Order: sequence, then structure tokens, then C-alpha cells
Amino acid sequence: MELIFPTEKYYLSYVDAINEYEKNNVRTYDFLDGSRGPQNAVFKRIEDHRLGRNLPENYVKATFLWLVRHDEFIGEVSIRHSLTDALMRFGGNIGYGVRYSEWNKGFGTIMLSEALIYAKEGIGLKRVLITCNDTNVASARVIEKNGGILQDKIVNVFDNVESITGRYWIDIL
Repeated sequence: MELIFPTEKYYLSYVDAINEYEKNNVRTYDFLDGSRGPQNAVFKRIEDHRLGRNLPENYVKATFLWLVRHDEFIGEVSIRHSLTDALMRFGGNIGYGVRYSEWNKGFGTIMLSEALIYAKEGIGLKRVLITCNDTNVASARVIEKNGGILQDKIVNVFDNVESITGRYWIDIL
């Protein structure tokens, strides 16, 4: 198992993971929806994010990495290189999603651990903010297992619905 830059070898498995989220009505992480549009468009968006070009308004540079095992996509992590005011409230520096069929097997913890190494060595971050919905106990556990310290819980509003967001900091040593 390894955390790699996205490659075409795992693309169909990636699309399968997106479909698993849709089938199970999961909204905890937004993959770069590879099920819509041509395959090369997904890889272009990934490269544009990494280089900070052609980004939607208020987006920041971000590196996407995939956790893979054998020929299977397991999960995706996005590491945002900087924070905006909006990312300080929700999103933080690192977001991650594990394919639904692989939940509760420790992959989130592994993926975040490896992402922290990349954030330090590949991007130069020394401290990262990670957020999660207060009801997402599994994600909070993943963050805490990787050294996350809860700063606070704040109220955010998405689609006119209030939700409580936990904000965790991790010092990368």
C-alpha cells in the first residue's frame, strides 16, 4: 500500500469509489468527480490545483494524493498549501476520503499519517489545520490518532443548515 500522485492506472477504481459514495449517499468528502467528463480532465484539474493555475475563485494550491493497494484505489487526500478565511472555518489544510467499501479498516489513519509527511517534506508546512463535522466521530478519531489537538468547535451554515465543525491543529515535527 502506498500514497502516490494520481495515475491513470487507478482511474477506473477511482470512479468506482465515487460511485460508492453516490450509491450510499455519502457527503463527507468531495472527490474530483471523475465520473463526469473525460478522464484527462480529472488529471488536468489535479495538475492545475498542484500548480495553482486555472483555479476557481477563492481556491488555493492543493496537492492530491491517492492511497492505493495492488490495483485498487483506496482513498484520496488533498493537501491545501495555504489557508483562506473560509478554509479556516471549514476545510483546513487537509481533506481526505476513503472509499465507502473500505471504511473502518484503518486506511484513513494511514492516509493522513502519510499525508502529514508529504505536507512537511513536499510542501514545507509545519502546522496544519484539519476540520470535520462534529457528528463524524470516525474522522475525529483519525485526526486525533495523528496528533490532532481540538482548538474549538464552531457553527457553520451549509445550504441553510447549521452544522458544528471541529477544528484540529497538528504540529508536524
